[in-house]
Amino acid sequence: MRKLKRIFKMINVLIKYIYYMSYYKFRKIESNSLWLISERGNDARDNGYHLFKYIVKKHPEINVKYVIDSSSADFAKVNKLGDVIEFNSKEHYISLMTAERLISTHIMGYTPDMSLFTRLDKLRLLRFKGKRIFLQHGIIINTLPIIPKCDLFICGATSEYNFLSRVYPSLKKVLKNTGLARYDNLKPPRKVSKKILFMPTFRRWLNYVTDDEYRESKYFKEIETILNSVDLAKILEDNDYKMIFYPHYETQKRLHLFTTNNERIEIASFDKFDVQQLLIECDILITDFSSVFFDFAYMHKPLIYYQTDTEEFRKKHYSEGYFSYEKDGFGPVVTSNEELCKNLSETLLNKSKIKEKYNKRINNFFNKTDRNNCKRIFNEISKVSRE
Repeated sequence: MRKLKRIFKMINVLIKYIYYMSYYKFRKIESNSLWLISERGNDARDNGYHLFKYIVKKHPEINVKYVIDSSSADFAKVNKLGDVIEFNSKEHYISLMTAERLISTHIMGYTPDMSLFTRLDKLRLLRFKGKRIFLQHGIIINTLPIIPKCDLFICGATSEYNFLSRVYPSLKKVLKNTGLARYDNLKPPRKVSKKILFMPTFRRWLNYVTDDEYRESKYFKEIETILNSVDLAKILEDNDYKMIFYPHYETQKRLHLFTTNNERIEIASFDKFDVQQLLIECDILITDFSSVFFDFAYMHKPLIYYQTDTEEFRKKHYSEGYFSYEKDGFGPVVTSNEELCKNLSETLLNKSKIKEKYNKRINNFFNKTDRNNCKRIFNEISKVSRE
């Protein structure tokens, strides 16, 4: 049923695109100076939102609009900030064909359907005149499943820039190492919050299985082990800490499957919690392979990598890139609940301070920490000439 709904949705979007493309040609609508920004069409809490906020405040001369669904939990804050375009509306389709800049954190994120429009792009069936700007969703550390076709590709660190230049020579001309827009907003609080953030990434191969099959996966069972761990419960109780389990965006649709009998653990939904605010507030991060650990490390806060299915992840999700969690990581790598609890206890005993060897790795990795990333990105976008 999930696949059928997806097919019907794509057909509906395709019909709209064909209709508005004909409308655009028949009416001979002229291109304009619009900068169109989006993330996934239903959110505003990533690099797209922070760049939009910067442009609205610092460059009011730019005609910039943000694409977002009015039903989104983030709609009100964007609408209050500047001009918005309703996701999947007539204005959205027409803007795709007339905008001067198409800017997004995801490949084809400014379109009404990322997967469909990526396919149409491969078939050369798109008629977008604007320059495509890829802001990225996070620092890339693995090989890319899809190489984005764009006129500007933003990088967040020198190691990432060097890796992409070497492995994907076709991207070298469009790569720019500016730092990520959302990092300008990363500033840890002065006080300890007594909160731990547990944020594993999703598993691509589980996206379309049934709920019953999902429950039988090693991924699900390992998370449930943590959420209901007696040892973890004791650590939280003894140290008066709380844990927030905030799964990846793709895992949020399965949120109803996860359970915990621990009152100190909260299962957090996408609609009620802002991921960046959680990263800023929480004292410690537990993740697996998610690149969100870069955001946390950027603030020089302690983290733990909990990786129990590395072989399967490398085989079915992402193959390893330039970053070794053991040699380059910003925290210890553990593979069991026992190891996790041991390292967590040690971190709390050390008053949630990051070890010096990890501090050195962080300093070596990030070369842009001046909170001027949005300014650099804006300047690079401005340089991209329009054909």
